[in-house]
Amino acid sequence: MIIKRCSTKGAFEAVPEKPVKLDLNKLKSKFETIADLPILIIIKHNGYEITCFKNGKLLIKNCDSESIAEKLANEIMENLK
Repeated sequence: MIIKRCSTKGAFEAVPEKPVKLDLNKLKSKFETIADLPILIIIKHNGYEITCFKNGKLLIKNCDSESIAEKLANEIMENLK
């Protein structure tokens, strides 16, 4: 995953290095779901709000640490296996 600060500075963006298609239904079954739309879901994990897009991009809100953002992104991807 490539982790970078979002342009708004209020979140981190995690983008897969290789093309990925997220199984949003699988994520919904494993995490508390806040919003469910056809192309994305918003989940809550470890107190963070994370927007998960079908194309594999994750937007981790209210996170001030790149290392925490990377850890969260890896945990989400591990739950897809």
